[in-house]
Amino acid sequence: MKAVTLVIALLAIALAAGCGTKKGFEKPGFAFGCPVGESKISSMEDLVKAKVAKEGSKSPDVEIEEIRCTTTGDLMKIDVVVHNDESDVERLQYKFRWMDAEGMRAADEESWKPLLLYGNSRQTVTTIAPNAKARDFKFIFMGQE
Repeated sequence: MKAVTLVIALLAIALAAGCGTKKGFEKPGFAFGCPVGESKISSMEDLVKAKVAKEGSKSPDVEIEEIRCTTTGDLMKIDVVVHNDESDVERLQYKFRWMDAEGMRAADEESWKPLLLYGNSRQTVTTIAPNAKARDFKFIFMGQE
């Protein structure tokens, strides 16, 4: 009887200790698998604001819904979900800008890549870092005439 009480007490203590730790499994300095440094990122919307930049005079009518990151070996893999909630076709161009751990360029500037989004559709843009020095990124897009 004492053994059962002891086991239940130990399980209760372990459960309480587990509930008291930080929620989730993110490493410090990361959100949704993506590097964020000291930025306070509490939602996917905050992450998108931190990792996405628009360029050019024509702003496409699309929304960046989600960004997810993972590491395969030494290389970072990025998935960016782009959503066109309008009925018109949207043409845009995008590229990734890669930075090293100190915030300096980790690779040569990428060329613009075209993306065609049909009305009311989503597309996932996937890329892999060009080298192991690339520890952070910015997703840059602009409208295309």
